[in-house]
Amino acid sequence: MRKPRSRSDTRTAVLGHIWCQSGSFRTHISRNVGLTEASVSRIIAELKAEGVIEESRRIAPYQGGPSAFLTLSKSIYVAALEVSNSRIHVAVGSLGGDIVFSEHHSLPDGADAGAVEATIGVAITDLARWVQRRDVVIDQAAVSIPGFHSGQTVNPIIALDAARLLQRLTQALPGVPVTVANSMVTRAVAYRLHEANKIRTDPYLFVYTGHGVGAAFVEDFADGGSVEACELGHMVVEPKGNLCRCGHRGCLETLLSSAALADVLGVAEADLIARGDQWIHEFRISAKAKRDIGERLFRLGLAIGNALNVSRSNRVVVTGWTGALPEEDRALLLDAIGQALLGGAAHIELTLAPANFGREPATGLALASHSFVRRGGARATAPDEVLTTEDARE
Repeated sequence: MRKPRSRSDTRTAVLGHIWCQSGSFRTHISRNVGLTEASVSRIIAELKAEGVIEESRRIAPYQGGPSAFLTLSKSIYVAALEVSNSRIHVAVGSLGGDIVFSEHHSLPDGADAGAVEATIGVAITDLARWVQRRDVVIDQAAVSIPGFHSGQTVNPIIALDAARLLQRLTQALPGVPVTVANSMVTRAVAYRLHEANKIRTDPYLFVYTGHGVGAAFVEDFADGGSVEACELGHMVVEPKGNLCRCGHRGCLETLLSSAALADVLGVAEADLIARGDQWIHEFRISAKAKRDIGERLFRLGLAIGNALNVSRSNRVVVTGWTGALPEEDRALLLDAIGQALLGGAAHIELTLAPANFGREPATGLALASHSFVRRGGARATAPDEVLTTEDARE
């Protein structure tokens, strides 16, 4: 782990550790960010004075150990606009994780530009009115969009003009810094905050199979690491296959999305998502469906193996509907990874994680809080600032 140098670096390192661990003791912060306890105490005093962190008393982790426990403030608020699961979600929450406002509006796949523009307008108006009515100060906003990449003029997934969306949002929330990210980056950030092993800091490939299918390469969050989207779901595996919502045929997503799994099971996608990790127990899976799912998982494993050939990592976390699969399917997936990955998969640590269906808008708010932390906890007093995930990487 590199030692932070600038004031912004040290603040970001301390806040990043607190964010990753959902709270921490001073001695643990010092040990994990490479700063002396005296330096950590100075930074904590500064952040407490600014209202960015809060201190409470906890039972010491060992006899004679510290009892002052530090968490992110519940009095600083962030906002999110998240496009996910055929909906647009808007929300406000505290850095501490409390959601104080949430609304969503339907946005079916394939909606034209006019319908998308109108729905976004209603969602942003709802958000702005709530903020104004409650007289809440927003210190960071985040926008999560499927298929988004910085510099891209046309989004292949949704008929959405990102520049126009940002213009409307910054007009509605003047002076608020905004981060824009691909939805797979958002899900990877939320997984790290809510589900991941809090101790591990080594990089990994995060894979999500839901309404959308994709991945992200994740570096050490607490050390200013990056999260880079990987369009795994739009890897073409059957050139003459089914039409994907991106406009291509035979994308991996057409085989592995929650909509594709629902078709295999003969159920509605909404019912599948509502079951979360219990879908595998609550729906009858015929022998034919089981074989079909196995073949699709094999394709997923090959895709993951090929992705690891491009960017090496020894850890893979797979979440979404695949997170509920039994050990035999995990073995099948690992075998397929090994058949594509140069050198095989003997060194690969594969984790099947909870489904995380229906976590919106908590996922978008996790991205917003992470963006605030990456800025060193600077309060929103500067002119409008718009960052993409590419801009925010160190």
